[in-house]
Amino acid sequence: MNQTIYDVVIVGAGPAGGQAARNLSKKGHKVLLVEKYKDFGENDFSSAGMTLEPLKEFDLPNTIIGSYWNDIEIQCSEKKYSWKSSTKKGVVLDFKKLRQFLADDSINNGAEVLMGHKYLSKKVSKDLVTLSILNTFSSTIIEVKTKLVIDATGPLRKVMYDDKEEQPQMVLGSGTEYVIKVEQEVYDRFKNKLVFFLGHKWAIKGYSWIFPMENRILKVGAGKTHIKSVDQEETNATTKKITEKIIEEYIQSKEFSIIDKHGGILRYSQGIKDLFYKNKVIAIGDSVSAINPRGGEGIRYAMQTADLASLYIQKYLKTEIEDFYGYRKKWRRKKLLKWRLSEFSARRMYSRYTDKQIENRIKFFHQKFDIDDMIDSLFNFKYNQLFIRVVQLMLLKLTYFIKGQKF
Repeated sequence: MNQTIYDVVIVGAGPAGGQAARNLSKKGHKVLLVEKYKDFGENDFSSAGMTLEPLKEFDLPNTIIGSYWNDIEIQCSEKKYSWKSSTKKGVVLDFKKLRQFLADDSINNGAEVLMGHKYLSKKVSKDLVTLSILNTFSSTIIEVKTKLVIDATGPLRKVMYDDKEEQPQMVLGSGTEYVIKVEQEVYDRFKNKLVFFLGHKWAIKGYSWIFPMENRILKVGAGKTHIKSVDQEETNATTKKITEKIIEEYIQSKEFSIIDKHGGILRYSQGIKDLFYKNKVIAIGDSVSAINPRGGEGIRYAMQTADLASLYIQKYLKTEIEDFYGYRKKWRRKKLLKWRLSEFSARRMYSRYTDKQIENRIKFFHQKFDIDDMIDSLFNFKYNQLFIRVVQLMLLKLTYFIKGQKF
């Protein structure tokens, strides 16, 4: 390995890193994918609920699907609102199986994968980048040389920024998720639907969820946003407490068993002000704030950044012409407006609204939106129908006001 010069080394084998390895290895480039965990089951945090479109978009197999869902349910502090469908609307993925598939597909295309290897540092020269990587099996350090590095380390942005280098101001988020096994009659209450929680009873400055997996298995979690840096242990305790409250008081399983507990952090740059490229390092996925501020299909958007970045990487490897500013410009052109609107919506819903305001907003959605409208809003962040309905409501109120009637 010390004598090999790779076209690309990808640090982090999450959905973005795995998809980039898959893309570039298919094009015949010499690719190394580095993952710090020894097994994908060691870092299995993702609610992984999504619509059906990404399965076709990324040519994903049925073997990574935990379950399908038809319905969406939002439980506020007082009332519950449901949107139902007679057909399948989406899936809940098995997150570790997704990453394993992407790694295996990359290997089949000629890529190499190093599990249990942790990135330490980099040295950038005129033509190459030399990476120091710790083998967590043997505690030995190896050096790897490459033409380009992809930072797919997620919110930590470990490769793009050196340890003491200042990063842009970030909004912080964190989450806790339990995977539990429940009685059949309990599972049957939650199968075929995604359940979200809003309001102060079941969530704090964020939202919580129950997603079905294979028979009798549920994912239950809570996420929280922060404006400033906070103590991570304190934050984990808060989301852990909410998750356990949902299991005990809402699911009310008398004989549940915990299969797994996991958690994670999110560091998000408002306005997507991240560095996308610097000194032969290209960032993808959560390293460029690919997840939407409101949540929803984070996997899909991480993989989309990998697809887009791969096009510019292939061009560089063929021509040695750096055009990575185009990668940043194109991503921001496609996503920035939606992400800005989502930032505004998330701040109001998670941090400013009272329980009554949340109830009123969800009640309005329930009266005016069908399930396809909700999917567009929650997963695709399409606000056209929302704006049309809001404008219609405002015009109706104005008409009543002019006529001197009560709305």
